[in-house]
Amino acid sequence: MRRGPSKKDATVLRITSGQLKNKKVRYNGDPATRPMKERTREAVFSLLGGKFDGEFVVELFAGTGILTFEAVSRGASQGVMYELSRPAVTSMVESAKALGIADVVRVNNADTFRMLKRIELAVAAWPKDRPWIIFCCPPYRLWTAQTDSLRSALEFFAAEMPDGSQIICESDKTFDLAKQIPSLEWDVRHYPPAFIGVVRKFDESSVQPLDE
Repeated sequence: MRRGPSKKDATVLRITSGQLKNKKVRYNGDPATRPMKERTREAVFSLLGGKFDGEFVVELFAGTGILTFEAVSRGASQGVMYELSRPAVTSMVESAKALGIADVVRVNNADTFRMLKRIELAVAAWPKDRPWIIFCCPPYRLWTAQTDSLRSALEFFAAEMPDGSQIICESDKTFDLAKQIPSLEWDVRHYPPAFIGVVRKFDESSVQPLDE
């Protein structure tokens, strides 16, 4: 009988900044899960401003949950994660407890694509009084296998999210975010082998014009 992963087998990730800096996150889920590289994660959070002020975090295809844990460490007030793998969910719940943030993060054992089919119901429960930080980092192959579903969801998020919100997606060279989803305005950066695309929402009326 195949044994499950042990603590010795666990992937160990490090939170890089904030109140939980250098705390370790152990992941005992599917060994095929591809966590974002630490250097890439640091670069991504730098792109997002480095620290947060009460934002609401959503992590689709959460895997290890490290992006939500890092965001909370950097000042996000609340997080919700969606992950299909039960062992991964168990691992994230244990990590949240070990980090002392189980009261501000919720881990949903759910198929992200099924959730996206009822996206209006999910989004209706999210707070509208603070910006959202939405991480969408599925297995790379799903960008091409589920392009229409992901495109529709990202467009819906972009329309519904409060001012100051940001969407962060990770793909690889096989899927050009800006070309495949041209309806959104992308800031794309390359951190080999990953391509990180960021979509930001700002209220143009709040931007003060320059004096002539």
